[in-house]
Amino acid sequence: MTHVVELGRRVSLGVLAGAVAGLVAGGIGGRLFMSALAALNPRVAGVESDDGFTMGQVTLSGTVNLLFVAAVIGAAGGLVWVTVRGLRFGPAWWRAVSMPLAATLVIGDQLVHTDGVDFTLLEPAALAVGLTLAVPALATVIVTALGDRWIGTGATVWQALPPAIAWTARAGITAGVALATAGLVADLRLIL
Repeated sequence: MTHVVELGRRVSLGVLAGAVAGLVAGGIGGRLFMSALAALNPRVAGVESDDGFTMGQVTLSGTVNLLFVAAVIGAAGGLVWVTVRGLRFGPAWWRAVSMPLAATLVIGDQLVHTDGVDFTLLEPAALAVGLTLAVPALATVIVTALGDRWIGTGATVWQALPPAIAWTARAGITAGVALATAGLVADLRLIL
């Protein structure tokens, strides 16, 4: 029974850390990034972004919606984080860099695309891409910092399994990150 309680505690704290990370990086950071890009591109004021926001327009309802959606997406990301955190390996610098890098590449592949207005109308395109990729990078740094602090660095479920299973999971994640990277690079070649 204590294992179930501990698992519930870890999952809850991971989801909470993810929600905070999403709120800060995607909600607050996203609003700041959108405002900066709108200020640099006054000619697109009034155009609807790919995410349904009106460029150049900051409203209370739009901001509350962004904060809520970012926190929910962050909570889901926190669940993923708490699931894969035990797969980290190597020296401390690699454990600190690998997860934000992987998340940025995978999520970036989903966010950065050649159709729509976010990366075709906004200039400079490199800044729009960079700020977009900064959101998952920052969110993953935050969820990792909070999650590791709140949960601790003790044993994980992965350590209870045979090492071959963890290495197979790592290989699968690496393959997924490689595919996402290829997709992101292909889009970046067309955008930049």
